[in-house]
Amino acid sequence: MSMIKFFQQPMEMLANAGVLIKIKYGKRNFYKVGNKSILEYIALRERNALIFLKNYIEKVLKDSGLYSYFENFFRLQTQTAYNNVKQAFSDFTIRYTKINGKVECNRIFIKVLNPLAYFANSCGTERGHISHQIITYDMLMYNRNNFRDIYADKPKGITRKEYADKHPVEVNDAYYHYQSKKAKRFLRLFNDQNRDGRTEHIEVSHTKDKAIHMHNIFPESIYPEICYYLENIIALTPTQHFNYAHPNGYTQEIDEQYQHLLLLSKANRIYENLTDTTTEKIYEFSNFLFVLDVGFDNDDIMEIADMDFGSVINAINIHYTT
Repeated sequence: MSMIKFFQQPMEMLANAGVLIKIKYGKRNFYKVGNKSILEYIALRERNALIFLKNYIEKVLKDSGLYSYFENFFRLQTQTAYNNVKQAFSDFTIRYTKINGKVECNRIFIKVLNPLAYFANSCGTERGHISHQIITYDMLMYNRNNFRDIYADKPKGITRKEYADKHPVEVNDAYYHYQSKKAKRFLRLFNDQNRDGRTEHIEVSHTKDKAIHMHNIFPESIYPEICYYLENIIALTPTQHFNYAHPNGYTQEIDEQYQHLLLLSKANRIYENLTDTTTEKIYEFSNFLFVLDVGFDNDDIMEIADMDFGSVINAINIHYTT
């Protein structure tokens, strides 16, 4: 695929959604911003782009009379329902678009079904068949290592370091650093808008100080695979960050006692977010488990039941007291 086609496809989609305005001069297409607020929302973080994509896909499918096939598949999760939705999508695309081959229809089908499957917490499509597992966020990301899958093959009793030495994974440090910075920008904006910029680790002596530093609880240099998870980032005041989290301001060191307290506070902030019906949900409980699983190198963490914050707090306390 040429770079022109690579960029043109999403730009055409944004133009169809009214986010961009397409202007044609001869054989060339030019685009200008049509809805700046939505474009800024999409650019803020990947999950925002995914939310926008979900809403756009649903609107197109409903307008096309196809959405009932997708709803049926998400409800039944059977091979027959999968075949029906795939065939209906292919027939419609060949009949009403310039696409006339099933191969190209199937490539598009993946990009349509799986984002919806993620939000439906259901199986999707994989290698031309119904997927064997529920579609996760990492499975939707382009050219990203799915560390959950990589670590899933690690036998219990073997440390992550030992496993990595025998099964090396190439990590794009620049990519993960970029994702981490992007996640930190988002968390600061969210904290400013929803918590008046207060520190996420509440201490009486710092209640009036603004939390302008976004800190990786488990350091990015050691744990790049979780550096971009919001569940691993906490908003702190400058004093909390440089005097407490990093002793004497030395960012290569972590105060483990303070790290313990930060994880407990982050657990509280995640619980507040997931149980507050008036605020946008920015966290996932399973992501927090994965962060702790990687940070503690303790596979038992992933066996904690959904939303069982009591067991999470217990696991955190046990890790730092044994």
